[in-house]
Amino acid sequence: MSMYKESQFWLRVTLTALAGALFLLVHSIYWPVVISLILTFILMPMRNLFMRLCYKLTNRRLPADIAILLSFFTFILVMTGLTNVILKPLLYQMNLLAANFNNLVAQTAALVNQLENEQTQFYIPEQIKVIINDAFVKVGNYGVEGVTNLIRSVFVIAGTVVEFFVVPFITFYFMKDGGRMVRSFVNIYPEHYRPQLAVVFEEIHTVLSRYIRGQLLMSCIIATLTFLGMWAMGVPYPMVIGLIAAITEWVPIVGPIVGAIPAILLGATVDLTLSVKVLVFYVIIQQIDSHLIMPQVMGAVISLHPVVIVIALLIGGTLFGVAGMILTVPVTAVLQILCKHLWFYNTYKEKAMNTYGN
Repeated sequence: MSMYKESQFWLRVTLTALAGALFLLVHSIYWPVVISLILTFILMPMRNLFMRLCYKLTNRRLPADIAILLSFFTFILVMTGLTNVILKPLLYQMNLLAANFNNLVAQTAALVNQLENEQTQFYIPEQIKVIINDAFVKVGNYGVEGVTNLIRSVFVIAGTVVEFFVVPFITFYFMKDGGRMVRSFVNIYPEHYRPQLAVVFEEIHTVLSRYIRGQLLMSCIIATLTFLGMWAMGVPYPMVIGLIAAITEWVPIVGPIVGAIPAILLGATVDLTLSVKVLVFYVIIQQIDSHLIMPQVMGAVISLHPVVIVIALLIGGTLFGVAGMILTVPVTAVLQILCKHLWFYNTYKEKAMNTYGN
């Protein structure tokens, strides 16, 4: 009988793993669910705030459905305000950048040749020059298309009208019945496994919610500081550079370095001295981010060694491209939690058996 229960447990674990693998393979449902989860973590504090305020003011509990709808309404108002204040000028700058992209590439390529003149005495090896020239040719050929794709990827939440309506629908039920969904999944397993499974889901929820909220706040802070810095120094397209900084902030370690390259090149098209100032600015910003902003915002939410993050970045980038690199840290953190609990599986099992018996 004990062997039967053990086989039944591992059958459920296998089916759960297969369901997770199927979810990752079916991309048509993958992104709507991921976006819904992110929105859920963003809107849950609003929902809880509305419920607390209602209880304090009226001494009555606000229905969850109404609190969720109020959260959606507040979110839409905020996004509308941001659209009017930020999105319109940002799109204007992005369109200007797309129109002038080939000229900027030509100017940057000319700067590389200028660095080798007799006055600067700066030598670039021939192999490096070949790589740089090849990169400029590719960027020039696909530059306008790349900027257009960037606009589309940043501002289009879902690729189809169906997905556009699916995201708020899924988000609503995640906010309303998320806890019930987790409990229903936990109850599939035998009673002596349920406490530990509940702990696993609680740890995953804590890590993901804190990471997503913290990362959003950090991206907003870095984007604002970068925009103000670029605007003050006179670098072209400061809002576009700020947007790039916000996006690359989600890619750990290498993201900020990649995000600094467009700003440095744009500064160089104005003046080489300006590009040096931009480089110094980015070094200072990253030091502030690493030693001041990140510890305050993120705390010790995710404790991953930098080597583990780099290896995970390579794997995520190879399998899923840029999206895989952005999701590397939260996915690795979730795997770390699962591995920790599986590693001490026998200890948890023994405790459960002492509590619940065979």
